[in-house]
Amino acid sequence: MKIFILDENSCNLNYQHNYIYQNLAKDFDITDSINEADLIIIAETCCCTEYNILRTVGYIKSIIENKKDGAKIYLTGCITRKFKDNPFLKKIEDWLKDNVDYIVPQNQPNLLLQLISKNKYFDKDINDFGTINIYSKEEADIYIANGCLNNCSFCKITFQKYPLKSVDLNEVKDAINILNEEKISQIYLKATNICQYGLDLYHEYMLPEIISYLDKKENIKNVSLVGFSFKDAIQNNFEEVLRNSQKITKLCGSLESGSDRLLAMIRKGFTSDEIINFVAKIRQLYFKKLRLNIISGFPTETLDDVYKTLEVLKQLSPDTVDICRYTNSSFVDSSQYEQLTTAEIQEHARIYSKVLKKRNIEANVVCEGYKYN
Repeated sequence: MKIFILDENSCNLNYQHNYIYQNLAKDFDITDSINEADLIIIAETCCCTEYNILRTVGYIKSIIENKKDGAKIYLTGCITRKFKDNPFLKKIEDWLKDNVDYIVPQNQPNLLLQLISKNKYFDKDINDFGTINIYSKEEADIYIANGCLNNCSFCKITFQKYPLKSVDLNEVKDAINILNEEKISQIYLKATNICQYGLDLYHEYMLPEIISYLDKKENIKNVSLVGFSFKDAIQNNFEEVLRNSQKITKLCGSLESGSDRLLAMIRKGFTSDEIINFVAKIRQLYFKKLRLNIISGFPTETLDDVYKTLEVLKQLSPDTVDICRYTNSSFVDSSQYEQLTTAEIQEHARIYSKVLKKRNIEANVVCEGYKYN
């Protein structure tokens, strides 16, 4: 049996493709051709905006048209989450049910494996979704949580049911132990919102305990926290554990804007002064690198807002800024605000990119629409 595994239109906070591929490649023939595949897996699907939902559906339609007779399609990833009440989104859900053979919830990749071969994967718990992804002798990911309890106005959480789901703390520690024993020096600890890790299982923020555990591991030298929420970190006093940590060397999270007016409209839960003070505190003992997302052209953004964001970025001194050009979606709360024109959005992105590059900061226009939480 030949299997085609598609990595389609998704952000770096998803893990399904690598996990599924690593398991199936041991037992099956993985092909690069849809036409010869007996089984087609669409593993990572983005639905952050109306555009991305339609793009994913369009791709599935093209697969249906080009697959060989009898080939089965398995779908997982973000688009499998439940949408809130909306007639158009209900049509999307119904169309997927009618046209895809197997739809597997995002948090249950082991269920997908068992649907393919119960005999080979009978010992995998379908509720176990955390994963280690080893890139090389030096680098690896640990994925520890999915979902977010915040409610940013542009975010897909405003139109999707996206509850927090954390990996058991002992499993996370076991993964850390494995990578330490393998002498993996660089770890990317990932989650949709890594700062909320553990709230669903233990009713408290457990990231500080993981950081303290990592600090004791001799072979792990550098840890990046990916999906970092400054709101949760500021409101729950993560400054001390981050300031004292030698292992946590980089935070990857979202600023969105340096304008307090826009931060309030976005519902980020912090002000520009609060994030500047927070970053200054956690850098007091050991320097922490920053990779930040900003939104270009958020509704009502003015050139004054752009300049305020650039001033905040100057004070934060990130090593990388990902510039996300705002794409409106009728499903999100920010669609209620006055929208900028495409030309204005592109011009703001150009200004951000030009100024940041002059400051020798890596600046990437990463997508047409906003993908990350």
